[in-house]
Amino acid sequence: MSYVTIAEFQTLIGGVDLTADHPTAYLQSVLDVVSDHIEAYCMGTLFSETILTDERIRAFVHGRTNQLRVRVKHIPLVSVQSVKYRIGSTESTIDITEADLDKVDGYINLTWYGPLWRVKDIWITVTSYTAGYSIVPDMVKMATALLAQEWVDADDKASSGSVGVLSGYSIGNYAENYSVGNAEAGNLGLGSSRSRLAAQLLGKYRRPGVK
Repeated sequence: MSYVTIAEFQTLIGGVDLTADHPTAYLQSVLDVVSDHIEAYCMGTLFSETILTDERIRAFVHGRTNQLRVRVKHIPLVSVQSVKYRIGSTESTIDITEADLDKVDGYINLTWYGPLWRVKDIWITVTSYTAGYSIVPDMVKMATALLAQEWVDADDKASSGSVGVLSGYSIGNYAENYSVGNAEAGNLGLGSSRSRLAAQLLGKYRRPGVK
């Protein structure tokens, strides 16, 4: 799923009609790939509401208060459907009616006095919840357009023979290298000012506490 439509993409880059010289299927594929890269870069932040079912998640028990803290893998946290624990092969559900949700950082805070499934000294819960933005933030749309425009420009230059084939892609410190033909990895890393601006726009959406 892409974070912007082709029409939004063209508007965000100044109203340029890319469909005149590029197939819509190609433009859509670029937007899809760039959106996937952004999701990976943001390390758990989702830009569409998604139901996550039965995720095995580490939990921490406060020794004094017995408060159980479950930090979900994706944010922003919208709602919690269930938190379960397992003893042997028996799985039971924890009462979440009084759960305190930290939706920004993704914590489910529960008062709990029972045992949990323990694997190598780590407490484990099985949690189902909903996370993600209901509407893609404008800054994420702009970052998507910047990175997609950079990708299209690189492909255009490569097809005209003015530069080597696309062999790498980066957003800030996140990078992937490809092996395409005889191209060397990193020959074109897309580290232009657009990429740097996109990284700045996405900075606030990276998972809190994740570097």
